[in-house]
Amino acid sequence: MKQLISFLNDSSPLINSTTRVICFKSSKYPLLFGRACASYCAQLLGSSFSYQSMQANNQAAAMAGLQTSFLGTTFCYWLGSLDELSPSKQKAWTEFLKSYHGPHTLIFFSSTFVGSKVLSIETIDLPDTVDGSLFQNIAQMLGAQTVSFRIPLFKQTKKVSLDEVYLFVKYDAVLGKRSAQFARDWLPDMIVPEVSLFSLSQALFDRKPSSFFRLWKQLAHRYTAPFWITFWSEQLWRAYCYVRFQRMGKLLEAKKIGYRLPFSFLNRTWRNYTLEELKAYHHFLYEIDYQVKNGGSAYALDLFYATILLQSG
Repeated sequence: MKQLISFLNDSSPLINSTTRVICFKSSKYPLLFGRACASYCAQLLGSSFSYQSMQANNQAAAMAGLQTSFLGTTFCYWLGSLDELSPSKQKAWTEFLKSYHGPHTLIFFSSTFVGSKVLSIETIDLPDTVDGSLFQNIAQMLGAQTVSFRIPLFKQTKKVSLDEVYLFVKYDAVLGKRSAQFARDWLPDMIVPEVSLFSLSQALFDRKPSSFFRLWKQLAHRYTAPFWITFWSEQLWRAYCYVRFQRMGKLLEAKKIGYRLPFSFLNRTWRNYTLEELKAYHHFLYEIDYQVKNGGSAYALDLFYATILLQSG
């Protein structure tokens, strides 16, 4: 397995090898970064970049197409995430990838893929977060010599996600002389640490009022009501699906949908919630959203929090 920083600093082993399958591996799926890094690999290999979804309905046709070429033309294909497939498709694509020998180069993401001893498979380990040094390497991979607000960015946070790096590089490309204003006025609201939102969500689902309102006091002003309504709506939707899959015994599906939910909920407190209860909370948010969009007050969110926190588990 090769670390991302090693790959970016020295990609010659990939260029000079007979590698035909590349797996990006980490605990989280960085969709934007994954596709961009696959495109970068295509440039290194001197191949045309293309996309073939493993979600394709006609799986056999998709696999057959990856095993043929027209007039010797080779492509570097980005396949997307293996994790998002059904168990049967995961098995079929895993077997296909482990036995693939060309003519193209196939790149995909997986959090669990284990390569065989075949030399044509390369695994690149992606970090969940990026520090200032790796940020610069990724910026150069994306075609930027530097990012004008990199220093103020890392004065406000120590680490950002791979997809955030991609977005910040793209922001910088269009800011021009306005980068200082962007760093001053927008960065503070764009880089609220995900761990803080994670802790806030954990305190709510664990029904710990003192912990929740301590964090809420620190974070409430950072975003407007539409953000919080969207954030909690997603959390509740994932929580509902997670509880439903757990009770159906569909553990793999539960694991997939549980991404971004707090660990304590995934491990313990999901048992304290009924599907009807979670559906009612989500409907409450829908009503708040309607009121806010029609001139109502966002203070109804406080009642939403109290409804969950004061409910007995």
